[in-house]
Amino acid sequence: MTKMIMVGLLALTAASAAQAGLQLGERPISRTEVISAAKKQFAEMDGDHDGAVSPDEFERYREVQNARPDRGRGLTHIGRSWFDKCDSDGDGRVSQSEAVARPLGLFDMADVNRDGVASLAEQSMAMLFVK
Repeated sequence: MTKMIMVGLLALTAASAAQAGLQLGERPISRTEVISAAKKQFAEMDGDHDGAVSPDEFERYREVQNARPDRGRGLTHIGRSWFDKCDSDGDGRVSQSEAVARPLGLFDMADVNRDGVASLAEQSMAMLFVK
């Protein structure tokens, strides 16, 4: 479960880890930051601005992400299974609420003391289970 938490945190949100300032292990990360970054990344993925990410929009975003110098690595990386994991109602589209719910749920699991911040200690503990 903790490995899933870290994988989820690594797959979080926003344009790129450097742009969002969300690099795992560098500083505490707040729940508010996760929500904001997830919403920002969703807006970038929703190319036609219809309030949902289609499979085609998801694939286009992955292509752009992979073309970045850092290949979109870090907390903002969107993996190939992101779409299937986020489409919780199975309608073939990911809404903003679905896109935010997954990383937020994983963040909440990592925030062991429930203070709304993934401290460096909590991040370090979670990273132990990723290796």
